[in-house]
Amino acid sequence: MKVAYIGLGSMGAPQARLIARAGHQLAVHDAFPAARAAFRSLARIADSAADAAQDAEIACVCVRDDRQVNEVVLGDAGLVQTLASGSLILIHSTVEIATLHALQAKLAPRGIALVDAPVSRTRSTDEEAFVFTLLGGDTRDVERARTLVTAFSTDVEHLGPLGAGMAAKIANNLVTWTHLVVGSQAANLAAYHGVTYEKLRRVMTANGNLTPTVTAMLDGKQQSPPGTNPVRDQFLASQAGIGEKDLGLAIDCGKAAGLSVAMMSATRELVRGMMTGALVQPAR
Repeated sequence: MKVAYIGLGSMGAPQARLIARAGHQLAVHDAFPAARAAFRSLARIADSAADAAQDAEIACVCVRDDRQVNEVVLGDAGLVQTLASGSLILIHSTVEIATLHALQAKLAPRGIALVDAPVSRTRSTDEEAFVFTLLGGDTRDVERARTLVTAFSTDVEHLGPLGAGMAAKIANNLVTWTHLVVGSQAANLAAYHGVTYEKLRRVMTANGNLTPTVTAMLDGKQQSPPGTNPVRDQFLASQAGIGEKDLGLAIDCGKAAGLSVAMMSATRELVRGMMTGALVQPAR
């Protein structure tokens, strides 16, 4: 299958590598030259999204936010400039559900199908399939998508019509970010009252409260406190921005569903400090 992949970041790059290793004919593009260069032995390096999409049957988009998704798909050098009628676009980015429907309205007259295909990591390594792919869209389009996403997915689920995969991803991310904030708060609360992180960790691991994601975050803060590893600090600051974006999406979806968003809003206010701040150390 001829595939275009746009966005070679921490999630996009390993997905694209696994697509190439599965034997698909791959063309890639990313805004950063170093990201593109890493694929020289695996794929055709394209100058733009439009260049990558030449003759592609499926185009995958894994960029940071709604603005970038719209630019990659609809921009002057976007996918629509070269994708043929009958092709399919997969949106892996976590974006507003309304963005998907707006894209579909512009793609359908061109004969280009759209499926939302956000992913959630299921394994810490990415040398083999490592994500759960959440699909939303028409059944025929989803089955076409499935033939490709199995290259990088441990699990694949068709959640419903267009937007359903994104709704599930937003809901899942809400739980993840809330767990991270609450876990950090719990560690600091316990530390203030003299309980070491190691002892709290044993308790919360035994009773199932400490998820692998929260464990990785808190362990990392213990091993590399803020200010000791500039590369990690930069990464966590970037992830804080993603957390704020994800929680903003959850707030919008929650309001649309008539839910109280007080907890979501509080989590969004705390997420940057949680990601970039140090854990409290118990008084000796």
